[in-house]
Amino acid sequence: MIKISIHNDSNENLLIKQKAIIELCSKVLDAENCNDAKIDFILKDREFLSSLKKEYFKMDVYTDVMAFNLGDKNKIEGEVYISVEDVLENSKLYSKTFNEEFLRIVIHGLLHLLGYDDKTKKEKDKMTLLEEKYLLLSNIVLISIK
Repeated sequence: MIKISIHNDSNENLLIKQKAIIELCSKVLDAENCNDAKIDFILKDREFLSSLKKEYFKMDVYTDVMAFNLGDKNKIEGEVYISVEDVLENSKLYSKTFNEEFLRIVIHGLLHLLGYDDKTKKEKDKMTLLEEKYLLLSNIVLISIK
């Protein structure tokens, strides 16, 4: 069973299409042969993610997404923290819409929960290819700013 929740602790001006996010996540999880997952997407500010990065990874940097899998590859129980500020900043940096960058970050977080890593160039390249593949599954609007 797939259960996905979205918690907006970042910005009340976000229009979040929860059903579309759940649909995208279900497609990615299905393609990765995962049919048992409970995932919480938590939208926060960059300072909160930075504090998590310091606490759990001993790194003093900003990041757009962090994923914690409390289960295993076959049964995911995870949390994906997303810095809305960094998604918005990266959308401008990479000449993407806020929605396109948010789609990529959601998929990226899911891939981490599924056990993919991006510590090496080879791992990062593989994740980027998977992100591109799964981005093709959806060109729907997941999020926008009022």
